Amino acid sequence: MSLPGRSERVHEGIRLHVARDPVATGAGAGREAAGILRATIAARGRARVLFASAPSQEEMLATLVSDPLVDWDRVDAFHMDEYLGLPQGSPHAFGAWLEKRLAAAGRARLERMRPSSAPAREAARYTGLVRAARMDLVCMGIGVNGHIAFNEPGAGWLDDPETVRLVGLDETSRRQQVQEGLFPSLEDVPTRALTLTVPALLDTGAVVVTVHGAHKAAAVAAFLEGPVDARCPASAIRTHPAVSVYMDAAAAGRLAPTTLGADLLEGQP
Repeated sequence: MSLPGRSERVHEGIRLHVARDPVATGAGAGREAAGILRATIAARGRARVLFASAPSQEEMLATLVSDPLVDWDRVDAFHMDEYLGLPQGSPHAFGAWLEKRLAAAGRARLERMRPSSAPAREAARYTGLVRAARMDLVCMGIGVNGHIAFNEPGAGWLDDPETVRLVGLDETSRRQQVQEGLFPSLEDVPTRALTLTVPALLDTGAVVVTVHGAHKAAAVAAFLEGPVDARCPASAIRTHPAVSVYMDAAAAGRLAPTTLGADLLEGQP
């Protein structure tokens, strides 16, 4: 499906979509996600989807939840990660952020992580929920350091035996939360979180990645053009057989012409 102002190319089996701006980027990703959910529900009666909670997902989620043909009564929604140490009811919790955006769908129900004071017990509970059946769709972004969920560089990879893990957060990732306006200062950002591991994120029928902004350009280049290894957790996405990446021209700014192709370069503003 084409949108005005967007170009597409297949690179190493991954469908790359470059849009003129974050709004068009998110709209394209949201429409693809909605199509996957509709097709899955039509085929099997229900769909399971795993969401990232990040500003990069705003337009994607807005487009997805506005699709009147997605029957949210038949969607089981989960999220990728959650901070430890936030007070109960904190609006900074990833689950709260995502719940607010899914509320526009009316009947959407999110199964939230609730680490509270027993993160190991919550990791086990959420593992059971995630492993009850394979995900049909994962909608994600990538961090400025190449993290996916909160799998930081060098800290998690495809051979991780866990589904949900307690992790420490890199300062780069914590600073990103401040720079994106999610916390007022670095001291306010928690230092630990629960996260789905790399293999858990990729145990899905389809992956839709949405990323925008020049501050993500180096991570996008490492993800798509660098080696597939733990130094850039996002590079693991390249091992999945059904991936679409939606990015604006700024996020694609450091990709080589051989990756984008002449047609994609000509389509950029």
